[in-house]
Order: sequence, then structure tokens, then C-alpha cells
Amino acid sequence: MGEGAPPVGEVLRGRGPVLVYRSRIGEGTPVIVKRMVEAQDAVARRRFERERRFAPLLPHPSLPRLLAEGDDWIAFEALEDALPTPPIAASAVGALLCRLADALAYIHARGVVHRDVKPAHVLFRGETPVLIDFGVAGTPGDDLQHEELSGTPAWMAPEQLAGGPVGPEADLWSLAALGLFLLTGGKPYSGDAETVLRRRIAGEQPAFAVPEALEQDEPDLLRLLRAGLGEAAKRPSSADFVRLLAIRRSPG
Repeated sequence: MGEGAPPVGEVLRGRGPVLVYRSRIGEGTPVIVKRMVEAQDAVARRRFERERRFAPLLPHPSLPRLLAEGDDWIAFEALEDALPTPPIAASAVGALLCRLADALAYIHARGVVHRDVKPAHVLFRGETPVLIDFGVAGTPGDDLQHEELSGTPAWMAPEQLAGGPVGPEADLWSLAALGLFLLTGGKPYSGDAETVLRRRIAGEQPAFAVPEALEQDEPDLLRLLRAGLGEAAKRPSSADFVRLLAIRRSPG
């Protein structure tokens, strides 16, 4: 299972071609290890190798730090804190989205699309939000996106669901849905994956119940997030998100 790989501790994901578990390296530094355990799965192997290539190329405060790697494993810093339970204050949501949008702008400028932005993939390093898990990340036009549906049904952009080309705009749809979830506590779609897929294929649109007070107090933030849920060609870019959210946070 990979000579030199850190020993298996608590298993976080034990099913499928990639084993994910807690371990320690060096002088006891805690890490999260991803190890390829089913090399015969060609698609999974290609996804793993791509994530392994991406990992050292993406140093950013809001992206996970690669600490060690081997032929069939990669070890990232262990991040413990998850998102707070929504709804949370609009000021905190704006600050968090600004950090995440900056991370997306960074990877998009390097030709990488995350393709699975969702609450479970946002952890914290101190007070800094970190977008984790590049397991299904790719590049626009990547042939692997045609091999299987990648992403999480409730959080993926419509073009992902349709199996079409997936570019940076898809990440912004997911980021906008994440923002509205944090503001309202409502998910874009509820139910198991099969139910969500069926509802979305039938044309159901995400519906967030936004309190009237929030509509009155945060019109600009809501306008930005709703634009992010619009048609791909009309969505704000990750750089637009950073700029507009930074202006919103500026005093005066």
C-alpha cells in the first residue's frame, strides 16, 4: 500500500479507491493522508495523480499545505475547525467569502478549477478559512470530466450537472450557494444525491428563504450572490468577488 507512507490512524474515508486517514510525520506533526489503494481504477488513478501534481503548485493562505508525499500518497496539514452552524452574521460571511474567492482567483489564474466547493470542504487554520480537497479538480476542457459526473449534486453548477465544459464559472456558482447557505441556513437543494439529481434534472431552481431584514440590510451582498447563481457567462469572476467583497469591507 505504498512504502514509506505514514501509518494509518483514524480512517476518515475507507471506501473507494483512495483511502483518507489521520496520521503523523516527522516529529509528530499531524497530517491528513490520501493514499491510492486501488491502482487498477484508471479514472481514480488519473484523478489522484492530477491532485498530486496540483498540490505543490498552489501555495496560498486559504489552500491546504502539502507537507509530504510519496509514489501513491500525499499528506496535507491537519485542519480541525469546520464552518460555524448558519445562519451567521453577514459581516463574517462577507469576510469568509472574500478569502475563499481570493483562493479561487489564485487557482483560476493557474488554469485550475476546484469543481467541488461546498461547506464540508471549508475548514480553518486559526481564523483563516481553507478550501480543501482537490480530488475532482481539473482544468477547463479536461477529458476526465467526461468520464464521470464529478462534484456534489446539491452544490454543483448547472453546467456540471449537464456534463458540459466546466470552467472557473462553476466554482463561483458553488461559492454563491455557499454564501447564501451561511446567511440563511438553507441549502440550495435538500435530500440524498439521487433525489437532488432528479429534482435538478426536472428543472428545479435553488430557493433560499432570505429574511426581510437581510434583504434590507445587505442588498449589495445578496445581489452579488444571486448574480453568482445566474447564467455562467454572466456570473461575476472570482476576481470580481474579491474586489466587490473587499470594497464592502472597507471603512467608509
